Amino acid sequence: MKTLFVTATAQTEANYYLIWHFFKENNTDIEKIVIISTEFTRSKGYVDNLTSVLTALQVGSEGSSVTIEELHLSNGIEENNVEAIKDVLLQWIAHNKASQIIFNITGGTKLMSIAQDQIAQISSRYDCVYQSRANNQLVWYNRPPSKQCYDLVLPENLEARLKARGYQTVSSETSFLALPAQQYHYIQQMYKYLDINLDKARDLVFLLNALAARVMNEPEHSFPHTVEVRDGYLIKKCITWLKLLTKLPQPYFSYDSTNSTLTWENKQAVEFVGGKWFEVLTGLWIVQHYLAQGQQVDVQIGLQFKKTSDGNEVDVAYINEGYLHLFECKTVNWDKQDNPTTKVNADLRKFDSVGQVGGLNTHKYFVSLFDVSDQSIAVAKDTGIEVITGNNLLDFGRYIV
Repeated sequence: MKTLFVTATAQTEANYYLIWHFFKENNTDIEKIVIISTEFTRSKGYVDNLTSVLTALQVGSEGSSVTIEELHLSNGIEENNVEAIKDVLLQWIAHNKASQIIFNITGGTKLMSIAQDQIAQISSRYDCVYQSRANNQLVWYNRPPSKQCYDLVLPENLEARLKARGYQTVSSETSFLALPAQQYHYIQQMYKYLDINLDKARDLVFLLNALAARVMNEPEHSFPHTVEVRDGYLIKKCITWLKLLTKLPQPYFSYDSTNSTLTWENKQAVEFVGGKWFEVLTGLWIVQHYLAQGQQVDVQIGLQFKKTSDGNEVDVAYINEGYLHLFECKTVNWDKQDNPTTKVNADLRKFDSVGQVGGLNTHKYFVSLFDVSDQSIAVAKDTGIEVITGNNLLDFGRYIV
């Protein structure tokens, strides 16, 4: 069994980029990924986050030949006892009969790296590698010099691209790979709902949007914050799915069926469930699309950029093969709006204006959970915006240029 050891760290990219590189470049025969954890990395959520990233991107998921396992270092030995660290690793290796091992020592404490390095000296079938950020290389330092350094394929840099076009400030809320595990759990559940029954999923989103809007439109208040669920028809229709969302790890809200009330955990929960989740799900669809083609993109959620005092924001963005891809994501039920076509068209024209940031080498996408009118689709076509709505969301990759 060929096994890759990685150490949970705040920088998910230090593990994911390397894992992706192995699977793309080497047609790897890795069968197991072991995540080395400590009390610190558990408490900070780094273990859960890396596991969630790999699961969301279908590494080690059901149907995959790769399994993911956690190996825990207890009692703080990662900071003061190299021999104890070695004992934990060697016991695992002996019990699992690993025939070939790769240690990624990019993350973790110095003693953890030393322990893995010393174990690697035991057998020619054990290798150590680390990711060099200075020159974007994988370095296999315990191999012959001619076989030590290999270029690491990394996503194109969005910040550098926009600053080259004169934008002084470029930032994003987060990279898709750096999202907290809580968000992955939620979007994976919503992904399932959309696939099972799109109309029912949209009813659930409409209900949650309305509850979130009531909180966001009220004056400042303390959290947790409880609101009454007034729409009995939608609750009856979606009650099972709503309750399942409250059973997720780190749920964003709780539901009291006796009093028909929903309690939000914090302001961030309201914002995420009230629409932000759809941006993250769009990011997941994008990454999955490119992974299926053996490509990797650095998807940014909440991209902000400005030249002077006036700033702009795009929900989702990435660069691929020199082209800037921008996404506007909406969970609005347009049919429930006054003059829905007018509102959609206004959003399209505003998005088209913001989308000029990348010049001619830009692709723009308007992603809507609910369908839009034929007139709005015509407006989008005139402005060079690809519209992805409703049932087409489940075939998302077909619409990416």
